[in-house]
Amino acid sequence: MNLSLTEEQLLIKSSAEKYFTENLPFDKRSKVIISRGEDYKKIINSCKELGWYALPFSEKNGGINGSITDVMTLIETFGASLHVDPFIFSVLFPGKVIENFCNDKDKSYYLNQIINENLKVAYCFAEPGQRYNFLNIGSKVNLEKNKYYLTGKKILVIGGSEAELLLVTAKDENNNIFLLKIANNNKNFLSQNYTVIDDSLASDIEFDNFEIQEDDILVKIKYDEYNKKIEIIYDYLILAVCSEALGVIEKMYQLTLDYVKTREQFGKKIGDFQVIQHRMVDIYIKKEEMRSLNYSAQVAFYDNYNSENRAKNISLNKIFLDTKAKEISQDCIQLHGGMGVANEMSIGHYFKKLIFLNMLFGDADYHYRRYEKFDKA
Repeated sequence: MNLSLTEEQLLIKSSAEKYFTENLPFDKRSKVIISRGEDYKKIINSCKELGWYALPFSEKNGGINGSITDVMTLIETFGASLHVDPFIFSVLFPGKVIENFCNDKDKSYYLNQIINENLKVAYCFAEPGQRYNFLNIGSKVNLEKNKYYLTGKKILVIGGSEAELLLVTAKDENNNIFLLKIANNNKNFLSQNYTVIDDSLASDIEFDNFEIQEDDILVKIKYDEYNKKIEIIYDYLILAVCSEALGVIEKMYQLTLDYVKTREQFGKKIGDFQVIQHRMVDIYIKKEEMRSLNYSAQVAFYDNYNSENRAKNISLNKIFLDTKAKEISQDCIQLHGGMGVANEMSIGHYFKKLIFLNMLFGDADYHYRRYEKFDKA
């Protein structure tokens, strides 16, 4: 099987790299993040104009029907460039939920708003005490006197403070799942905004008998049917996280390789010492193992009839990210010495991005158990 990128995928990669080199160099990135002003808005709007928002979605819904490899190639470049747009959480996640669950009218409207009008949507997926089991939904919808009320708490809503629309899942007493749309400017719920380790913005949102209008109910679906669809979407998102992490690791390796070629100690470049050369080779081998696992998971995704194979490959990717990829990032920091943790050096920001990606959608223990479950199936 030929796993090399096609001409179109190489074009996606090279055009994204060129854009970030010209518009988001590292020395500009911190200013963009701190201000979140015109430069930030310009970058976000450019992402839409370049067609990146349309890439993951089908043509009938206003997208350009990019393959999973197209999308992962783009996201890998985001990781290597420390992209400031939370694309995975503001476009990919809510867009895929809308595309897979909503009726044709809502699907067409909301995806068009995301792709062409830059509508910011946040999908509220995590709750306290779930321990990575996002199918365990604790938020409740109650029907009282022909009115619906929502009670529950959602945490780590990435991009929540910037979102105009929140997508919230909740469960009723009959085990039906509700997908609700809630305007983020509503003052009848509590929202706490904060910044996470990689400088992304996130929110914790709490609903206490929040009244839901009929028009706010996008989907009402049986729990088992919801599980089948959302599990595939979660695997897609985990692969996206691992692809972004692959871009981060690739860049950390290149930065470290450049550093050991120029840093002098005891009158020699430290890259001339055999022990450093061996460590760089070890990092390179692990990095390529990570890429091979990523490609294997992409191939498994094309086999829609073998969910066990897909799930096992996705979990292997996440296990590697939580173990070997973390070791790679730590080695890169160590080889930079004290400079590795200086805020002025980009390597430390890549390390923080990797730590953030590592904590998403389950740690190694969770995915070891998940792999074991499907391996026995």
